[in-house]
Amino acid sequence: MIVYALVLAAGKGTRLGGDENKVFRAVGGRSILERSVDVFVKCSDIDHIVIVADEDEIHRVNCMIEESFPGEPIYVVKGGSSRQESALSGLLSIERLFVSLATSDPVRRIVLIHDAARCFLPRELVTELIDTIRNHYVGVAPAIAVTDTIRLTDERGDTITQTLPRRRLVAMQTPQGADFDIMLKAALVAKEEGALVTDDLELLTRIGYPVRLVQGDDRNLKITTPRDLIIAEAMVSDEMNM
Repeated sequence: MIVYALVLAAGKGTRLGGDENKVFRAVGGRSILERSVDVFVKCSDIDHIVIVADEDEIHRVNCMIEESFPGEPIYVVKGGSSRQESALSGLLSIERLFVSLATSDPVRRIVLIHDAARCFLPRELVTELIDTIRNHYVGVAPAIAVTDTIRLTDERGDTITQTLPRRRLVAMQTPQGADFDIMLKAALVAKEEGALVTDDLELLTRIGYPVRLVQGDDRNLKITTPRDLIIAEAMVSDEMNM
């Protein structure tokens, strides 16, 4: 079995502020992107790592990766204008980069798609996701329970139309994954149909492929706002003091 880690780093992260892509922002003296990639480099279950970057940042990402992970076979490919387009671009790049593996002796291939902004991903969660795909032939993603009351409003946001049952609501995390061929097929179908999705599990449910959720992790924070950056620095500080 071959496992690919596809790290999406082509977004700009405007909600965090600043003039550059947030994946280059330092947390505890190391960039968000380096921390995200490091998890997969140190995970023995991962065979190949592919980073999806903005076309104008490919050289910068390559230089950063070569300096931080010398000798590691990490590929950097061009992304798209949205997360969905970047994920598809990354999947197609994997197909091109490793075509010889796909056409030689049949071997099962799995892909995990991860948002680079989640740079504290626990390695044990990666292992659990891979084991779930391997053993149950499903798409899988981590999720955590929603603690706030969630209400649905009208389109203007003025009136509450429904209070959603909190016990059935979860917040999704990444990585999200499945067998590679299934994930690529789902992404291509969505493109052909012009469907817009918010994450990779939705691609799979659209084609009727079974999916499962595993327990996510509070440490798997997505750095989106300045407040998240403060929390991330505190997490690094706590790790250093342990």
